[in-house]
Amino acid sequence: MLSQWDVQLVWVYSFLMLLTRYFLIAGAAYWCIYFIFNKRLSVKKIQQRFVPNNKIINEIIASVFAFFIFAAFMTLIVYLQELGLTKIYTDFSQHSWWYAVLSFVALLFIHDTYFYWMHRLMHLPILFKHIHLHHHKSVTPTPWTAFSFHPVEAILEFAFIIPVVFILPLHPVVLMIFAFAMTAMNVLGHIGYELFPKNFLQQPLGKIFNTTTHHDMHHHYNKCNYGLYFNFWDLIMRTNHKKYQKTFEQTASKTISKQTTTMQQLQQH
Repeated sequence: MLSQWDVQLVWVYSFLMLLTRYFLIAGAAYWCIYFIFNKRLSVKKIQQRFVPNNKIINEIIASVFAFFIFAAFMTLIVYLQELGLTKIYTDFSQHSWWYAVLSFVALLFIHDTYFYWMHRLMHLPILFKHIHLHHHKSVTPTPWTAFSFHPVEAILEFAFIIPVVFILPLHPVVLMIFAFAMTAMNVLGHIGYELFPKNFLQQPLGKIFNTTTHHDMHHHYNKCNYGLYFNFWDLIMRTNHKKYQKTFEQTASKTISKQTTTMQQLQQH
């Protein structure tokens, strides 16, 4: 049984881990794309709107508050694990390595399905107005937008994992890898630049995974492109924007400029 002090330590550790992961992944993406390679990648920008610094600061602040909530959920999971109520296991010998890989894939599919339908629910007029609009104030997203949620949406975003840990045996390493993959894919969907090759949608992986343009168009048009990792549900429910492929190809087909990067210019001076 965890003491009150242990619970507080778990929450602090969880919060710092979330914060670190966010600033490492979103920060690296922002610094590389918006500063180091900004001139070379300018033709790959999906929307041409300028995002002011105060908007980015607001996104970061909202994300930090979301992490307060995420950390509380993570602490709850640890507490439930200590009580022996979850299916989380720490000994790899309990299941094969193949199972660990399959459980990770299952987690992605479960999350993607949950996200799609929860996301569509958030677009009902009353929920959009009072909850999801907070995220959609970022019409032109940046890497910092990824976790900029209203507190209620932050709860809904993380809540899916609670029933999962009661049903699906998961190793902490699998959960950790999933958290990094989820963060990276979420940031990728919000970077605002299309970095996938121009023929990606014609390839098998392009028919499975979403691109940056896919989610960027969701921020632009609202009522389309609800999926997170995969395009399955948008295809099945016919919620892909009718100009998704055309918009993707228009941006992805542009040739990256050969101009000297900002970093190279600094080094030359």
